[in-house]
Amino acid sequence: QSLMIDDFEKPSNKLGGHGSTYMKEPSSSAAMQTDQGAKNGSKALMLKYTKKAKGGPYDSGGWAGYFTPLKFGSRYFDASSYQTLTFWVKGARGDENFVVGMADRYWDTVGDSVPSEEISKYLPAGKITTEWQKAQIPLNVFNLDHKEMVSIAIRFEGTAFPAGEGTGIIFLDDIA
Repeated sequence: QSLMIDDFEKPSNKLGGHGSTYMKEPSSSAAMQTDQGAKNGSKALMLKYTKKAKGGPYDSGGWAGYFTPLKFGSRYFDASSYQTLTFWVKGARGDENFVVGMADRYWDTVGDSVPSEEISKYLPAGKITTEWQKAQIPLNVFNLDHKEMVSIAIRFEGTAFPAGEGTGIIFLDDIA
């Protein structure tokens, strides 16, 4: 059984939370609901990112990404009955890259998330293409307390880019 977290048809996700971008200069990200070729329904999420290699804290180029909350008020999301995080993804040019992060109660207190491997590992083509592909990430990849989940993040960070930096536009739909 599957639970739709966000289909991007409305400003809030299906759990009542509002997704948003985050960034630390000199890196940046921007998000927008778009009707440009949604996988399902009439809308998808477009994420534009720039990850820099130098500058910012620790001269690491900063960071950027997008998150959608799973926690509503003081109520944590219990994902213990689910096995896989799924979503649809495509790129504007292909070969874009990112990692997925998930946070539980502990990681929420430190303001971070546990990253997956690069998204290419979880896609049928082995990389982002200009066609929709279904990403399937086993939840056990994230060593977390699945009974107290807080958020899902799309992380544009240096480890996802061979030269430590990258730019691109990706589209997401139907996070479940």
